[in-house]
Amino acid sequence: MTNPLVPQCGTRGFSIITNFTIAYNHSLCDNIAMPPEKNQDKQDSKPLRTFQSDVEEMLKGGQGSLTKIAIAENEKRIRSGNYSEETTNPASEGSRTIIWTSISLFAFGIMAIAVIFFLRNFLGTKQITIPGTFKQIITTDIFKSLDLKNLNREQITSELVKEREENTGILSSITSIGMIKNSVPEKIPVSTEDFLKMIESHASDELARSLDENFLFGIHALSTPEPFMILRTSYYQSAFAGMLAWEKNMEEDLGPIFIRAKPKKDITISTSDDLLKKERTFEDMVVRNRDVRALRDGDGKIIFLYSFADKKNIILTTNADTLQEVAERIIASKMVQ
Repeated sequence: MTNPLVPQCGTRGFSIITNFTIAYNHSLCDNIAMPPEKNQDKQDSKPLRTFQSDVEEMLKGGQGSLTKIAIAENEKRIRSGNYSEETTNPASEGSRTIIWTSISLFAFGIMAIAVIFFLRNFLGTKQITIPGTFKQIITTDIFKSLDLKNLNREQITSELVKEREENTGILSSITSIGMIKNSVPEKIPVSTEDFLKMIESHASDELARSLDENFLFGIHALSTPEPFMILRTSYYQSAFAGMLAWEKNMEEDLGPIFIRAKPKKDITISTSDDLLKKERTFEDMVVRNRDVRALRDGDGKIIFLYSFADKKNIILTTNADTLQEVAERIIASKMVQ
């Protein structure tokens, strides 16, 4: 219970207190110091130091450049043990591996192609010397001369078959046989017309006249050596008609040189083969994307064919691979010329 004689702050007017007391009460209350309220917004707080603020202060104070600051900070990290080496990104590392692997494979492929080209064109073949009297139709790997002087049809056939069967060229190589009719004082090449007469062919005079003097007989070294012949012409229409007319006797004239005879096992098979041989005729075919006229045996296998590689070159052979190889060499020779 409050004492009425003691003035109470905050009490204004008492019915039992005099005016003096009221005045004193006002004066006393006004002079009592109340504790000030804390202002949270104006409370002093120590600012947080950051690396950015330190750099700004150092730059403002002229204490160093950015480079020096970065070096100092890195040394500080090392001393404190917080330094860690830059780690590589596994994804980027994998990408680099793939790129280097691709480059290595590409380089290896180029080197392999170069080695194969070198082995085939330099080590696999020897530099050959062709007499100046012979005009080279295609590039060959081996050159041999064959003297036909005083040889009859059977002897010429036997010599060419011997060259075919005894060929020692490396795989895919081509041996050219330069036929001559005189070796003294110099080698004189046998012309196309001379050759057709020497083997007693039934080729027409029109065909013989349409053919160039220069021709090539060669051997293509495969698992089984394959013979071929290149005839050249400057009169495509006459040569084309002449070859068609020659077809009825072509196997008889060239067969012994080009076509290998099947071994005769018994009389029945021999008789059957002879009958089929008489009935065989040339037919149109497409071999290695080339139009050919071909002969097939009783099993349907091609045993002889000829094709116009272009309007100047006629290829006669027994094998599709040989046809392709000789045709490619003809194209290559034209590019060189």
